[in-house]
Amino acid sequence: MNPILSLLLLIFALPLAADTIWLKNGDRLTGEVTPGEESLTLTFPFGGEVEIPRTAVKRWRAKQEAAPALSKKGIDLTLLRPNEEKWHLSGSSDVSLKIKQNTSRTNNLSVKGKLEMENPGWRNGLEGEYDYDTSNGATTDHSYRLQPRVDYFLADRWYWRTTVDYQFDMLENNYLRVDYNSGAGYRAWKEKRKRLEFLLLGGLREAYWDSDPDAELLFGSQHAAYPTLTLGWDYQQRLETSKVELFSEGRYIHYLSQPSTFLIYRRTIDGSVGMRYYLNDNLRLSWSSELTWDDGYLEFEGIRSAIPDKEWRQTLSLGASF
Repeated sequence: MNPILSLLLLIFALPLAADTIWLKNGDRLTGEVTPGEESLTLTFPFGGEVEIPRTAVKRWRAKQEAAPALSKKGIDLTLLRPNEEKWHLSGSSDVSLKIKQNTSRTNNLSVKGKLEMENPGWRNGLEGEYDYDTSNGATTDHSYRLQPRVDYFLADRWYWRTTVDYQFDMLENNYLRVDYNSGAGYRAWKEKRKRLEFLLLGGLREAYWDSDPDAELLFGSQHAAYPTLTLGWDYQQRLETSKVELFSEGRYIHYLSQPSTFLIYRRTIDGSVGMRYYLNDNLRLSWSSELTWDDGYLEFEGIRSAIPDKEWRQTLSLGASF
């Protein structure tokens, strides 16, 4: 058999109907479970099996209608049938100090938060961010951002995401930007301490101005809309026997068409890479390096000028997760 075809069959081989086990360390395993008095034997869809002590299992969702017998020695589990899906909540928050390489701003406050609720068929999320900067007593940045999203799982690893990214700036004429996106996602890792997901989304980026003569000149109105194609990623991995976690997330946005013949945006990159150190199970210190880059140019009367819209940020933060 062709090795590429074999790999694809392996990726798509996980069945929709299967036993699911959540371990107390945050891992989630899927396969065929054979219950024993003090342990469970999990057979994986792609071959091989592992024996798991009942004391290490937090929850167990059985695929069959008749629930398997639980332990008679007092080591019982929370057993869920397919029609007993329950939501599980997780979240995090961080308070940050930003060090910006291309600005003289001082005194920066940034607060980020994330909530996520998931059951076997759905996953809902909400992310928020608030920024307040001052320099020499003057306010230089005052903005907030909200990102609600809904994921519907088409299979064990594939899902369909619908999301909105709402960014409001209280100081700039370009006061509002809203991204609407929908598309496919794939999660290669599903464990609590190991996450790797990829996204391919199509959507629309809208921008709004408030009485800005430049916007009227460039777009003929105080509003512009860009059809977009977005590639996204979300990675985090807790190193084994360590308090260190590596992470990276971001998106690459390609603009499919332009609402103006003068101002052209080709792509946007918005991403971060960093490391977290856990002081205990919940409290953590984080460092990240973040890039926001809008690649575009302004062309007027045959003269083309690049848009200097690129910013690197180094961020130190103290946060907590649950």
